[in-house]
Amino acid sequence: MPAPDFRDLDKNSILGDKATELPKPLTSCEKNTKRLERCRINQKRYRERQRAIRSSIEQIMIQINTLTRKQRHLTKRKESRDPCRVVGDMFNQLEAYFRLLGCRSDKKVQLDRGREQEMVESMKNSFVFDVVLGDVNGVDAVMELLHRNSQYFDDPTVHLKQLEEVSSGIVTASATLHVTISVSTLCFLFPRLLRTSLSKHCPPFALGKRLLGEQLECECSITFFFDKASGRVARLQTSINWIGALFRVLGNLKEVSNVLDGALIIV
Repeated sequence: MPAPDFRDLDKNSILGDKATELPKPLTSCEKNTKRLERCRINQKRYRERQRAIRSSIEQIMIQINTLTRKQRHLTKRKESRDPCRVVGDMFNQLEAYFRLLGCRSDKKVQLDRGREQEMVESMKNSFVFDVVLGDVNGVDAVMELLHRNSQYFDDPTVHLKQLEEVSSGIVTASATLHVTISVSTLCFLFPRLLRTSLSKHCPPFALGKRLLGEQLECECSITFFFDKASGRVARLQTSINWIGALFRVLGNLKEVSNVLDGALIIV
C-alpha cells in the first residue's frame, strides 16, 4: 500500500477543528480596554486603602484626644467649693448658656461661638470625666445631650428655686424650666402629633396645632451625686413634671395622655 502524500494536506486538514479553537489575537482597541479596566480596578483598591488608612488615623486621633482630656481631668486639683456652691454656679452658667443660644433666633444678634465654647468648658469642669446621666456616659456626651435638647424648644430658660444637701456629697436642686413648643419639639419629641389620627374625639394632629407656640412651665428636680476624691459631679438624676405643665395648657388629663402617648420624653 503506497504511503500517503502529506503535501496535499493543508494546515486545517491536519489540525481539524482545533484550528478554529485557537484564540484570536486582541486588537489594539481591546488591549486598551483591558488595560483601562485593570487601571480602574487598581485605582478603586488604592482609594479603598486610602479611606481605610484615613479612618484609622481619625479613630486614633479621637482616642488620643479622649485620653488627653481624661488625663487633664484626672490631674485637676480637687474642687474646693462646697457641693451646693458648685451646683448653684452650674445653674447660673446654664441660664447664661440658654440665653446665648436664644440669640440664634434673633437675626440682629450674632452668636458668639467663642463665648459659647467657654461656657461649655466651664460647665464641664464641674463634672468628672465619666459622669453618668441616665443611659448617657461621659462629660462630652452629657453636654451634647444638653445642647441637643435645648434645640428642641424655643426660648428655653431655667430658674433655680432651692438647693438642699440631703446628705454628704448629694445635692438636690428644685428648679422651674420654661420652654416654648416649636415645630422641632413636635418633630423630635412628639412625632405622633404630626400624624393624622383615626380618633374622632381627640385627633393628635389637632393637639399638636393647639400646643404649637405654647409655653410650658415645668417643675423639675435634679439630684447631683459628687465624687469625694475630686469634689466634682459623678452622676445626675433628673425628673421633669411634663404632666403638670401640659395639664395647665390643655386643661384635662385625657388630652395630656394623648399627647404623651408615643412621646420621646421620660415622664
